[in-house]
Amino acid sequence: MTAQLSEAYGGDWPDAPLPISQRLAKAAQQNPDKLALACLHQSPTLYGFQSSDYTSGTQAKHLQWSYSQLSSAAALLAAGLQAKGLSSGSSIVTILKNGAEFPMSLWAAHSLACPFVPLNPRTLANAVETRHLLAVADVAAVIIESPESATVFDSIYNLGDKEVLKIVAGERKLEGWTTIAELIELGRRTEFKDQTAARPDSAMGSPNESEPSRTVTILYTSGTTSLPKGCPHTDLTLNAFMKNLGLGGTSSDDIFCAFLPNNHAMGYFYVLHYFCNGSAVVYPSGSYEPSATAEALTVHNCTHTVHVSTALHSLLEWIEPQDIKFPSLKDVSLAGSSITPQMMQSVVQKLGSKGVSIGFGMTEGSPIWAASVSDPESLIKGDDVVCGTAVPGVRVRICAPDSTEVMPRGEPGEIHQSGPGVIRAYIGEGVGRESFYVEDGRMWFKSGDRGVMWEDGGVSIVGRFKDMIIRGGENIAPAAIEAVLNQFPGVDSQVVGASDPIAGEVPVAVVRKLPTGTNPAGRLQEAVRTHMGVLHVPDEIITLSSLGLEDYPRTMSSKIQKGALQVLVAAYRKNRDMKAGEGSETSSNTAHESVDGDSGGLAKNVDVESTVLKVWWRATGIEPEKLDLKSPTFNFADSITIMRVRGMYRKELGVTLTAAEMSEHADLKSQIGALERKAASASNQDGASVVPPRLENTRTLEELQTVLGPETDAEVFVETATAALAKEGFDFETDVESVIQTNDFVDVLESDGMIHKWNFAISVPAEGSSVPELREALIAALANNSMFTSFCIHGNSGRPYYVTMKAQKKLYDTVLHDGGSVPSVEGLQQQAMNYARDHPEHSLFPGPLFHAMIYYIEDIKSAGFVYYVHHMVHDASSMRLMLEDLNRVLLSPTTPLRPHIPYQLWADIYHSLRHSPRATKEVNWHLARLSTLHHHRAALYPAALVPRRENLSTPDGIDYGFAAPGLLDLKKAHSHITASVILKAAMALVNVSRTKHTHALLSNYEACRSSMPFWPDTMRHVPGVGGSTMADLDAGDVAGPTFNGVTNIIPVGKEESGLAFLDRLQAEQLLLTKYANAPWRRVIDGLNALHPGERAGDLIPQVHNTYFLTWIPGVLGEYERIRVANLVIRCALGLVFVAGLGGPDGTVFGISLRWDVANYSKEETMEFVGDVEKAVLWLVEEGNWGRPVGEFLEGL
Repeated sequence: MTAQLSEAYGGDWPDAPLPISQRLAKAAQQNPDKLALACLHQSPTLYGFQSSDYTSGTQAKHLQWSYSQLSSAAALLAAGLQAKGLSSGSSIVTILKNGAEFPMSLWAAHSLACPFVPLNPRTLANAVETRHLLAVADVAAVIIESPESATVFDSIYNLGDKEVLKIVAGERKLEGWTTIAELIELGRRTEFKDQTAARPDSAMGSPNESEPSRTVTILYTSGTTSLPKGCPHTDLTLNAFMKNLGLGGTSSDDIFCAFLPNNHAMGYFYVLHYFCNGSAVVYPSGSYEPSATAEALTVHNCTHTVHVSTALHSLLEWIEPQDIKFPSLKDVSLAGSSITPQMMQSVVQKLGSKGVSIGFGMTEGSPIWAASVSDPESLIKGDDVVCGTAVPGVRVRICAPDSTEVMPRGEPGEIHQSGPGVIRAYIGEGVGRESFYVEDGRMWFKSGDRGVMWEDGGVSIVGRFKDMIIRGGENIAPAAIEAVLNQFPGVDSQVVGASDPIAGEVPVAVVRKLPTGTNPAGRLQEAVRTHMGVLHVPDEIITLSSLGLEDYPRTMSSKIQKGALQVLVAAYRKNRDMKAGEGSETSSNTAHESVDGDSGGLAKNVDVESTVLKVWWRATGIEPEKLDLKSPTFNFADSITIMRVRGMYRKELGVTLTAAEMSEHADLKSQIGALERKAASASNQDGASVVPPRLENTRTLEELQTVLGPETDAEVFVETATAALAKEGFDFETDVESVIQTNDFVDVLESDGMIHKWNFAISVPAEGSSVPELREALIAALANNSMFTSFCIHGNSGRPYYVTMKAQKKLYDTVLHDGGSVPSVEGLQQQAMNYARDHPEHSLFPGPLFHAMIYYIEDIKSAGFVYYVHHMVHDASSMRLMLEDLNRVLLSPTTPLRPHIPYQLWADIYHSLRHSPRATKEVNWHLARLSTLHHHRAALYPAALVPRRENLSTPDGIDYGFAAPGLLDLKKAHSHITASVILKAAMALVNVSRTKHTHALLSNYEACRSSMPFWPDTMRHVPGVGGSTMADLDAGDVAGPTFNGVTNIIPVGKEESGLAFLDRLQAEQLLLTKYANAPWRRVIDGLNALHPGERAGDLIPQVHNTYFLTWIPGVLGEYERIRVANLVIRCALGLVFVAGLGGPDGTVFGISLRWDVANYSKEETMEFVGDVEKAVLWLVEEGNWGRPVGEFLEGL
């Protein structure tokens, strides 16, 4: 029986699709008011078009254009281009990041019948390639991202006699360039002067009918081995490609999240497809950012997106620690090379998408595609992913290498394709002619990709023929080895050939990181041996860091350059073998980490300038004496070279520059200076004790006046502080470290006295430690966290200021006390319970605001302590930092502690930028969200009929817990919903059950530690101490209270389903966290100004005083040498939930409750938390996800 051949026909393609220009016009006409475009990073009033809000808010916070607005903007741009003399057939080149300018330009180009040519802004780093791409396109107009990019363009592209219309995005003008804003205004004037002028109307097509052979778009191949080749696409090829993307159905209700570069085939075809079908397109940011992508997917409830492997990995790394999923996703399409079964499964299991699709496409055409499936297993065959079958109108063959002979099914070969979506040739006489041939009257294209067609006609991609490794005469496909290795999380391998004197070539695997556990390289090799046999086992496993790389070498379209990687591997192996010949021995079949990049420390006695010049010589081939120290490195190096240089810096110098620092220090002289500073800083610390940074004498009287502001006189403050400190035996001039502002949140809570009744008493056994050892460890930890032992002094304006103290014996003798002995750990906990009663003088204003009693615990024959601390000087995060330091000192008393970021720095940034544009954006978001707060006073519960009072009884509160096993099912189906939001939703439901109001009011804490407050991106590049930059500052390491409170106003619609209720609160929680730093006083004052006489802003602290949730995962942490045994909190607040999640399967809610004993009782609190438990159990129960929450409220 003759074996079936590897050829397939996808069937007839009966469609006669409209030209692209007409499809875009039709989409706009049929969906005028529907969302067309959202750009989360662009202004809602860009180019004079006022956005409407298509999300759950009431006011647009970012650009959101309807189809009517987008088509109008494109029409005006087209009219402006025509007025500048651009005519049909003239190529429009764009060099743009993702944003509104790209679809505007795309629509305008199609409406004018001008070939549209998108390029990546990164291309400008390669002058030769940029000039080549522009020449191939025969550029007539260029639209560029920014004036800065325009300046680079002018420096590398000489127009000569050619007339090119140069346009820059935005409104900032540059000599010789026209702005998009000016063209839009010109378009408006053109329309005004002549209403009957022959110009596009709402991006309507040109009067000339599209011809099937006319080029409408030019995209470029990756150019992995040569300069990129131009691919001319027509209306026919574009429609054919979009037909593939529509397999399984397309709806105008779809919302597509686009983040790939817009010159990338998948970044262009998908966007065009969704616009042509009247769907919405959402750009999260100008270039890919996983956090922005997660926000966009959530805020706009995106239904579709497309991922390449690197973007998918980075998104998963970002969302998994936060337990986020995206239930609105209907399909995630995977594109590019190296798609593995694990990646397909992660789309459904980790992203939460209802479906996943995949296809095989290239810039030249897309012959094979699969519709979205809910079960990834249906597209997985062993270790291979099935990309689909031949699509309508397409013929596919799997042929022998360098032949048109068709292979039997099941045997690998080169993929050939023919059909309406395939280009007929590259641009240019004879360019790439060998890739095309005519047979049976049809044009065929040789893809160069290695595939196999299975018995059912499905096709899997198994590599590139030019990447084939020939080992002892046997062909080895790198992609097959990569598929096995990439089953290990995070490995992200690339396999290349390396020369071998016996075998000729052997496979070598480069991995992003090694798997955890012992002998990781051996485990990877064993996996290949088990799956594929000895022949395919990599001769060596090398990490990227060993090659001096942080990422694989890539083309401007982000494709991996295996040729470049192979060269780097060969150089690495040769260099290592030479060193081995000099006396060291390095065996094969091992994993090689970076020589000194990860942990090797500073190279000794190195001439930084000489080393830098040699590094660049090795990277570029330019001799050191010919390198211009003042010339920007982008003049002679692309982004890949710069990445390699950073790795070589680390190897040669022991220090390196971050990507941001390389951008900041663009020339060699600047890089040398930055590296010298870093090297000097590292050298100073090498082998010496690291002393925590002291900020002594950092406030002169003049600086102090700046800190205090105009309301408080510095000299008067010093007098007041001097008198207050003297009472405790301290002197302002000799003992004070610094004076620091409080943030708005602490300031407001202190002004009304609320925070004075939140002191914490915490018992901490330190098993295995003696009393003297514990005391010395506490001194070291407190010295590294000086906010704890600070004072607070009021200025004459009434505002409190921190006064931190120098680390000295006198201070620690004041705050550390000998408590004698207690019989047991339980006795230590009782001391915490009684601390405020037994030591009422401790930790009161003005300070010190920390005291500790140290005890000997008889039953464990170890020391322990109880500390009593005012909430002014800490939050949960900074308390963890102090406890971690204490634990480190007890573990290793002679190892110096690593300094934290001083709170003074955080506070200075906060106050310097609290009126900045970014801070104002945060404030305005809260003002819009809380604009109706004053209408919901009835939601305040429990009410304060008499002044609130703390609970002085023992115990000080109720510790309550319950299991919610349904949480597992909810997390499995909707894992983006967090436990804290479920609890908040339950608290809201019980709140309205008590008040009978339409809304619930509650407050919750935000840690505010994702970044330093309000700083613009440019500040990240500002140099710091020792060669560091602001980008090195981690807000999570700030040693002081950065926390803030956010007010939740939660509508409870009785018809809303339980799942929709949770989804809504989860989406808002992401934004509450994003805008958490908003200064409280600005929000309070803003609300009061919005509603004069209503005291609307004053409700914010009132809500916080009434009902709030603080979610503390893991409470205060687990440690080797100490144990946080008991927290005693006596606060005069209405009802407080301090909660976390625990239990062996993570389904047990633990809640510590405090309440106002003057207005509420223990019995009412128990009843309330019991109802909260019922609400949580109801919300997580699968049968209730679709039921209205009113059913729960009625049954309560």
